[in-house]
Amino acid sequence: MSDDIEARFRAITHKLWGDEEGEEIYQWIVATRPPAFHKKLIEVMVPVWEMDKVDLKVKILCAISLFTGLHRDEAEFFFKMAAHHQIPQEEVEEILMLTGLEAGFPTAEKAIVTMKTVYDAHAAKAAGK
Repeated sequence: MSDDIEARFRAITHKLWGDEEGEEIYQWIVATRPPAFHKKLIEVMVPVWEMDKVDLKVKILCAISLFTGLHRDEAEFFFKMAAHHQIPQEEVEEILMLTGLEAGFPTAEKAIVTMKTVYDAHAAKAAGK
């Protein structure tokens, strides 16, 4: 695996989640993924997150909607991105309402709880700095 793509992957995690959380997520991925899986992950993830035709806010909101609609716990990663990038909670809630309308409100309800937990933790962390 090229050092360049690995460095780009690490930079993306920092861009998406901030330096502290981004580094924690980067280290977690490296430590918990088999080498072949990690290699394929970054070969796919790096070019997609480096695309620039759609702004980062739209990408994050799309991912929140997608993972919520699929009933996936990974939505939490994207809530953390949204909080880090200061996407207003009310905008995320609106996306969850639309997702609930189309994918079922029980999945949106679960996501609302997770979103609130993430945003509350982010606010507490910011207040503590």
